[in-house]
Amino acid sequence: MESATVTPPCDSFQNSEENKSFQTKAPRRYGIFPPIPTSDPGPPPDGGSIAWLQVLAGHLLCFVTWGLITSFGIFQTYYEETLHTSHSTVSWIGTIQIFTLLLVGTISGRASDAGFVHEAVLAGTLLIVVGLFMASFSTKYFQVFLSQGICIGLGMGILYMPGLSVPSSYFKEKKSLAVAIIASGAGSGGLVYPIMIQHLLPEIGFEWTIRSMAFVTLLIAIVINLLLRVRIPPRTSGPLVDWKAFTEIPYTFFVLGFFLIYWAVYFAFYYVDLYGYEFANFSSLDSINILLIAKGIGIPGRIIPGFIVFRWLGPLNTAIPTATAVAIVLYCWTGVGNSHSGLYVYAAFHGLVASSIQSLFAVSLAALTTDLSNLGTRMGMVFSVAFASLTGSPIAGALIDRSEGEYLGAQIWAGTSMLLGAVALIVARVAQTGWKLMEKT
Repeated sequence: MESATVTPPCDSFQNSEENKSFQTKAPRRYGIFPPIPTSDPGPPPDGGSIAWLQVLAGHLLCFVTWGLITSFGIFQTYYEETLHTSHSTVSWIGTIQIFTLLLVGTISGRASDAGFVHEAVLAGTLLIVVGLFMASFSTKYFQVFLSQGICIGLGMGILYMPGLSVPSSYFKEKKSLAVAIIASGAGSGGLVYPIMIQHLLPEIGFEWTIRSMAFVTLLIAIVINLLLRVRIPPRTSGPLVDWKAFTEIPYTFFVLGFFLIYWAVYFAFYYVDLYGYEFANFSSLDSINILLIAKGIGIPGRIIPGFIVFRWLGPLNTAIPTATAVAIVLYCWTGVGNSHSGLYVYAAFHGLVASSIQSLFAVSLAALTTDLSNLGTRMGMVFSVAFASLTGSPIAGALIDRSEGEYLGAQIWAGTSMLLGAVALIVARVAQTGWKLMEKT
């Protein structure tokens, strides 16, 4: 393709001193990829068939990334039984997925700004499918770690940020609602994958169950690649990391707050069905029902906050009480004991609020980023919270192992981390708007 000079899509970016010379050449496109814009497309359309198809693509993208990640609790139980390893050791497989997704997202976010969205989405979806097939042939811990942890996690990291930044660029007023619908894909995937395991595992065995999941993922990956359309011209100049963002107090405390939140948020998703198996006399397959309740409730839990953000409160005003509610629910887990009904009720409440805070992460970050040409980069930078996700569940597992199978210490640790995250978000909110209680932000 011939080179083209591109006008930055945002006035704030265009008028800044360091970017007056902003020029870029659109990356070479190949026959399998759709063309990308080379000029300013104007303001976001905030609707229309193409825009909502991007939301569908984003929803399916979350289906095969966070939906698969938050279903790891099923694998946690299975791998402990078949590989004869400890809580903490198995947790590393799931957390390395999240760590790799978020860490690689720092780089792939910048790649999406540079115009390589379609290449990244194709490579990422292929790696996830290949990793699932590899996991189906794995019989040892290191094989599972490499296939399910590293390969799938790498694919998710390459895929997620570009896929998320594209739909966000189509919306302004309705951005919070659109991103919430996208994030609800994690709930959809978190239902479908466990149901597949619950019904297929007794019938066809673990290997073909995972391969069936791989075929479903392949079909969804094809749909994602066909639907996605880039709206914003590429920005090939500029740094990988926008260090100036960390001079903004709201952004800095936002990162700190979600570091503490992500440190704790996956603990219950990974361990709640194992808790039911160990303490409430559920069978290994029946305990999946606990996770299904949490994930099913999580679908409206991811959409409703986006509607609240859009209509009434704003992202930070919604995220603060939501994070506080997650902390309270985690503390309440300490009183569930071996009650079947109590565990079901806990799973429902936790699924609602924990899914909400995860969706509000993307919604809040999008609201803090006014320059759409820099959206992927700043989103990717926040994903440095990968280190929290990497260590959170293994820390909880180590606390459980150290307490000889008791969950109390891990539950209190998770609740406290979540509560401190809410405090950091309060600081970010005050720094953004001051003490104006009714300010929508």
